[in-house]
Amino acid sequence: MTKTNIKICVLEKKRGNFAINEKFAHTEEIIDTTHQEVQHHFDALTEAGYDVIKLKWSNNIGTDLKRLNVDLVFNVSSIVETAILDDLMIPYVGSDVVGCVIATDKALVKNLWIMNKLPTSPFVLAKSLEDCDIFETEKPFDYPLFIKPSQGRGSSGIDKNSIISSFDQLKEQVKRRLTTINQPVLIEKFLSGREITCGIIGNGERIRALPLLEIIHKGKNQFLTFDNKEIDNDSFQCPANLTQKQTHDLQNLAIKAGKIVNFRDYCRVDMILTETGPFLLEINSFAGLMCTPLEKPHSYMGFMAKAQNKKSSEFLDEIVKEALIRIGQ
Repeated sequence: MTKTNIKICVLEKKRGNFAINEKFAHTEEIIDTTHQEVQHHFDALTEAGYDVIKLKWSNNIGTDLKRLNVDLVFNVSSIVETAILDDLMIPYVGSDVVGCVIATDKALVKNLWIMNKLPTSPFVLAKSLEDCDIFETEKPFDYPLFIKPSQGRGSSGIDKNSIISSFDQLKEQVKRRLTTINQPVLIEKFLSGREITCGIIGNGERIRALPLLEIIHKGKNQFLTFDNKEIDNDSFQCPANLTQKQTHDLQNLAIKAGKIVNFRDYCRVDMILTETGPFLLEINSFAGLMCTPLEKPHSYMGFMAKAQNKKSSEFLDEIVKEALIRIGQ
């Protein structure tokens, strides 16, 4: 089957990180860049030679997809979408329901990494305020702590108050997240170091790591908040300025972490490199893939593509080809 005979659908649906932070910030004025992302994917895949259509998500999505007779859906961005597409038996790029459920649950991912002896920070999952009491009686680990929604995305629910230095602050900030986002809150030991992220592409023996990217925070910022991400005020080094051994070790760690989650086609693994070594932070099975603007792409994976001198069309084509090989086309 030639590319022009492969019909790819790009879905127009608000990404979950925008919806989550609207709840957290009590505002609907969060900047939603879904439209730009969809247009980027449409243009890149068209340039790559595929027959591409855009489809707005609605209550009739199943009927619409069947009517359009698409071969592949490209930009799945939620567990709901994967479940519906699986039910309709329509192939899509990215991890399946199981992989997405695991990757989205940060506590579950960390437990799997710990079981497999991969390095990650200790944590407590707070489903209620009472779950914080252990930090007043028998602290499982010392302050400072770091808190975030257990199923947040794109730094949603993370702000300047996410670093916790006292029990009273812990209760206050956990309560805020429980009552606004309505998700359990992950309480971790705060780790200081260099924030590194690694994109991964492929399946089985074809899995390979992309160039590592380091996030260099401006001023006094110690970590990435949703607001900082939207302001786009940080700088990035890709490939990261690391020794050959550090690069090799971090890429291998990222691949191991991704395989445990059973990702498909592509994902991104976030890590922090401390004075005592690397620690896994989280995995993103819905990682952004925008490669524009060229001077500062709107996604970490876009920087990795740029480091390999790949255009948007070449980078997205590489991911689509992995999905097509997996489904036997």
